[in-house]
Amino acid sequence: MILLITLNAHYVHTALALYTLQAYCRKDLPDLEVMEFNINQSLDWILGEIYRKNPRILGISTNIWNITASLELVDRVKKVRPETVVILGGPEATADYAAILQRPGAPDFIVLGEGEETFRQLLLQLERGQADYASIDGLAWRQEGQVQRTPDRPPIDPATIPFPYPDLSALRHRILYYEASRGCPFRCTYCLSGWEETKLRTLPLDRVKADLKRFIAAGARTVKLIDRTFNLDRRRAATVLQFLLEQGGATEFHFELVGELLDEELIRLLKTAPAGRFRVEIGVQSTCAAALKAVRRDQNLAVLRANCLALTAKESGLDQPRPLVHLDLIAGLPYEDLATFGRSFDWTFRLHPDELQLGFLKLLKGSPLRARAGEYGYTFTATPPYEILGNKWLSYADLLVLKGVEEMVEEFFNARRFRYTLAYLFRDETLSLWTFFVALARFGQAQGWRGQARKPAALFNGLWRFLTGEFPAQTGREPWPIEHLRALLTFDFYLSGTGGDAPGWLTPQAADLRDAVKKVLNDPAQKIIPLPTGRPVSELRRRMLVFRFGLDPETGEEGCCPVLIYRPAQGRP
Repeated sequence: MILLITLNAHYVHTALALYTLQAYCRKDLPDLEVMEFNINQSLDWILGEIYRKNPRILGISTNIWNITASLELVDRVKKVRPETVVILGGPEATADYAAILQRPGAPDFIVLGEGEETFRQLLLQLERGQADYASIDGLAWRQEGQVQRTPDRPPIDPATIPFPYPDLSALRHRILYYEASRGCPFRCTYCLSGWEETKLRTLPLDRVKADLKRFIAAGARTVKLIDRTFNLDRRRAATVLQFLLEQGGATEFHFELVGELLDEELIRLLKTAPAGRFRVEIGVQSTCAAALKAVRRDQNLAVLRANCLALTAKESGLDQPRPLVHLDLIAGLPYEDLATFGRSFDWTFRLHPDELQLGFLKLLKGSPLRARAGEYGYTFTATPPYEILGNKWLSYADLLVLKGVEEMVEEFFNARRFRYTLAYLFRDETLSLWTFFVALARFGQAQGWRGQARKPAALFNGLWRFLTGEFPAQTGREPWPIEHLRALLTFDFYLSGTGGDAPGWLTPQAADLRDAVKKVLNDPAQKIIPLPTGRPVSELRRRMLVFRFGLDPETGEEGCCPVLIYRPAQGRP
């Protein structure tokens, strides 16, 4: 049998590459089997699983997250099953094929670039006992101690690849990946697209609709379209979004968008969707003109800003349905120091994303930026993922500041535990959010937070101390009204479903309002309070919390605001 494997970054991920190869080769080679592992599993256990399968041929898909473990696995397979033919593929194997083939315990072959047809032709030759490898484009191997390689294979027409997943029912609770197009028209130098000379190719729209409909019908939880520029063709993108809106279902679809290429129709369609239907990711990366020019990334920041603000605008409060918007920044680009990155950070945060990812530059093998690493003074890790350790503009100490900010953004903003508190704070346009998170990271370092798992209640206590004392003291800013902070953190604490003992500084319940609410609940004729269906009144009385705040947590408007929170035994408050 022929076995295809990979080591995913997480269990919940699926390996689109493996299923695509299996689907493409299935007609000629029906005994291909896919096994998915993850990088957190023991290599000894994975080796045992492969050994028990006793494959004639073993294919392994590699990337920067699994290449080190994959090469160790190849070495072990060759020692316990030397007769097994091992084939590597993926971007990491392609970029470093010569070095990989010359190492001890090397694979037998490496498929270069887009691998469907190369892999199929190689398997057919191996199954037939042929060895005319030089006739197969896009292949590398070692012969008599010398590395051989054939010319690159022309890009494949994605329409020739069947729908990849044979059994969606077994995968529907994991993240499923899908390609509606291949290639990228842009040439950012930090990306592999910077040296790939492949044109953009798209699947026919009818095929895309049929495939997406299969995901919905199967009840897939999340489908991520990995098209690098989903909205390059705005009319096509609008057609796909409209189709998905018409289908209904509970599947969440994730798209990578170019912010400048959004238009009114795309924004309207994205904002028409019910909550949880669409998630969009937009790469800002930087607002530093010199950095953008150095990495060949042309951006119209004014258009990008206007489009992102239109997409994130909420006319009726924080809980208004709209797509979840995720924005990306890259730390470590040429010419961007700590101060200019701080400006990029503030500018991007003011676009009001739901999530902000602060990523760190990785000098990928084969990327044009890595070829100029010496010119820019880059130092970076020798092993994958090749993350930078410094350059001419950022010292390692600066990177530690950025790492601290990244951790605080993840814990306090992206985790969405403090939505109402942070929304209130960030309404102040004079507040630098970069200054805020740098100070929070410094405070967290002093508290011993960095690199440690923290219980949610500890985060609430920490943020309370930071907002009421440390931050005003560090920055000289006038403190926020303490009762407003208390009310907002109380609201966030109970809405986030945080367990354990409630901090003693939270706003106490309003006993008089609670008694009044109980009287209303006891009178079935009263319809003042909307009640959750299917819940007995006794449970509602027991699980409700009633407060009197001095501001509206939703809008920040000052004034007496009664608040009732119902915390069910299961589910969100």
